[in-house]
Amino acid sequence: MCGICGVAYSDSQKLVDRGVLERMRDALVHRGPDDAGLHVDGAVGLGSRRLSIIDLPGGRQPLANEDRSVWIVFNGEIYNYIELRRDYLASRFRFSTDSDTEVILHLYELFQEECVHYLNGMFAFAIWDRNKRQLFLARDRFGIKPLYYTIQNDSLIFGSEIKSILHHPNVSVAVNPKGIDQFITYGYVHTPETLFSNIYKLPEGHTLTWRAGKTVIRRYWDLSFRPVKQFSEDEHAERVADLLQDSVRLRLRSDVPSGLFLSGGIDSTVVAGLAAQNTGKLKTFSIGFDTGKDFNELAYARVAAKRFETDHHEMVLTPKDFVELFPLFVSHMEEPVTDAAAIPLYSLSMFTSRQVKVVLCGEGSDELFAGYPIYHYMSLIEQYRRIPNYLRKTLFNPLIAGMWRSEKMNKYVYLSGLPIQRRYLNVNLYDVRLRENIYRPDFRRSLADFDPVDMVQDNYRRTEGWDLLSRLMYLDIKTWLPNDILMKADRMSMAASIELRTPFLDYRLAEYAASVPSSFKLRLGQSKYILRKAFQHLVPKQILRRPKMGFPVPLASMFRGALRPRLEEAVRDTRSTKNGYFNFKFLQSLLDQHLSGEADNHQVLWRVLILGEWMRQFRNGLGIIISFVTANAVI
Repeated sequence: MCGICGVAYSDSQKLVDRGVLERMRDALVHRGPDDAGLHVDGAVGLGSRRLSIIDLPGGRQPLANEDRSVWIVFNGEIYNYIELRRDYLASRFRFSTDSDTEVILHLYELFQEECVHYLNGMFAFAIWDRNKRQLFLARDRFGIKPLYYTIQNDSLIFGSEIKSILHHPNVSVAVNPKGIDQFITYGYVHTPETLFSNIYKLPEGHTLTWRAGKTVIRRYWDLSFRPVKQFSEDEHAERVADLLQDSVRLRLRSDVPSGLFLSGGIDSTVVAGLAAQNTGKLKTFSIGFDTGKDFNELAYARVAAKRFETDHHEMVLTPKDFVELFPLFVSHMEEPVTDAAAIPLYSLSMFTSRQVKVVLCGEGSDELFAGYPIYHYMSLIEQYRRIPNYLRKTLFNPLIAGMWRSEKMNKYVYLSGLPIQRRYLNVNLYDVRLRENIYRPDFRRSLADFDPVDMVQDNYRRTEGWDLLSRLMYLDIKTWLPNDILMKADRMSMAASIELRTPFLDYRLAEYAASVPSSFKLRLGQSKYILRKAFQHLVPKQILRRPKMGFPVPLASMFRGALRPRLEEAVRDTRSTKNGYFNFKFLQSLLDQHLSGEADNHQVLWRVLILGEWMRQFRNGLGIIISFVTANAVI
């Protein structure tokens, strides 16, 4: 696990400045505190910071092949590197290390750009092929590991984080208006955009080839939800269990101590049970909020820890802790997400880093096995839409509104009148009325030709002919998963210099899960049906049957308490000409309504608060914030 960066000039006579490359590299020290390396070849330079996990003495980077014509910097882990070395490489190449990095290098020599198809893992890497004068970048199938790039002034500059790129003097950026609109719409910025103009995310499952100043970006993998119906329920359950068990086995490969984030939900509990079968005394780590049982899963985590006899550790986060960590959360995220669980995750990562360097988690299961409650609600809405529109409008909508006088039910009635793409956005925050009022008129006019729905439409078109549940899961896998869930997981864990591994995102398991009929994933309102069946004898019953909770954060009440001063300051700051995006009077009305209890506006106010903090840090030089300055601050 590492942080990587690099520079390539199209003018072969232009030389890479080693000092600049060092500063880019060392901005990533929190991602790799154990070692550092550089390689400069005239107009091309590669940099690496290393978190030593595999082959501690021999895995230094940048790493070269035997004749030093091919060099690599690599961030991530290739879990099947032992099998790849044995099956494809051992008889053809002489190895100088026992690292997975060298396996990628020789696979490239053997298969060139097709090498990515053989890799089972999480990765972002860059390979400089001196003979071809070609730079080859690749990102893993799901986007577990980040990779940013910019092309400016006839140069390609890349890095694991944006702060690394901003250390290069050739880079010129400004705030990206489309990024702001996407953030307000989704709660994150959709790939390939970022909140910085001219800096982009390489999409998940894609490669980038740069040669003689020309760039080619290519998709090498995608997930297809095409059910295989000839297998029985038991056969599907058995295959899911086998694949996940092997995924956990591979992800326990490490030359340093490892553990598990245990939430008390079914996903991390399954991983804990499988890991406990494949290792010695498993270390587990949990966190809760101290504001009551509605925001705390620690009791369930203890049940799982007791069942599998783990070495269990837990901590509790207070609202005061949350407020103090808020600026660090924004700084480490760089392009923030609204997932408030990122702050507890950061705190838990710092806590965990005292004992282990590798941690497994349960991320990815919800998107593959229909774990989110919204999938059930959307299915119900789709059935409701089968009633003729005029009957819904004149009879059933008023009847439902009268029977269930709730904001949530009114929202579902409203959603039933929208096509699926708009419905999907409204689950986040998107509302045409909000978008018309939240921005200042001049900023809104600058977005006249931009519709954030297009981000969904592009992916939705690929799902033609699929059932509704498959379409929704695919949308989440292409939007929410890489741009929120995995972004949060990478940034908050790497800020604490630990490696987070995701067994559910083994591509073999994902491809098989996509082939399982939707009726085996969501059945009579029961989410993750086939996963629960596969592990019904492993997971304690009180966890197996409980609904999804996630890690809820009591933002609504905190905005009337511990977070209120920051929120009021952020809203006041929208009056400043330095922040020419938001309509101050509209935001002030939302704030007044929330503080008085007249309405719950915490979702949009949370986004404004985050963006305000991001703007403050950016104006003060976000590009030169070195996150590791606070890396030892543990709650």
